[in-house]
Amino acid sequence: MSSPARYLRCSNLLTYLSLLSSLLAVVAAREWRSWEYAGLLLAISAFADTFDGRFARLFSRDDSEKAFGSQLDSLVDAVAFGIVPVVCLQSLVVFTSTTTRIAWLAAAFVYVVCALTRLGYYNLHVEVHAGFIGLPTTLAALLWSSVFLTHPAATSTVLILTILGMAMVSAIPISRPRGLAMWAYMLWFAAVFVSYGFQLVH
Repeated sequence: MSSPARYLRCSNLLTYLSLLSSLLAVVAAREWRSWEYAGLLLAISAFADTFDGRFARLFSRDDSEKAFGSQLDSLVDAVAFGIVPVVCLQSLVVFTSTTTRIAWLAAAFVYVVCALTRLGYYNLHVEVHAGFIGLPTTLAALLWSSVFLTHPAATSTVLILTILGMAMVSAIPISRPRGLAMWAYMLWFAAVFVSYGFQLVH
């Protein structure tokens, strides 16, 4: 009888790196109170997730291992891009009133519910759509990483949480980045990495 350990494969290393980076972002937010390290680690997590599928296809896998890789990717995305940004924000944002805190908690709940709903929908319809329906959670993470550069206030994060949550469950069609779009996506990552490097050095 096989055990779950049989699925601990090198083909899933980038997915595990994405998970590790996101968990380190929580440490950076909770222990160091650092917007910079938390945001940088979120960007690294999103970057790893962008290429984990391509990386996995470099390895020989049976159908069961391919199916597991897809499920693992979705579960890690739920943690890294659904839960982790909220945990980081809760540690870093300064709440000035009880009303603001309650509004933030409500927006955070909406965001997490929408992220999980979006991932569940994608798992059901991945074979139907060539691109994405609704904002991908990986893109949401890159947006959060960009927002962290500004050290947003509590009221701003309430609005952003709500907007990103609604975007993830919307009917907006989003193509997979290819060609020039992929280059633009990589330039966005590069700009974020350079910005954090500059902030951390200074």
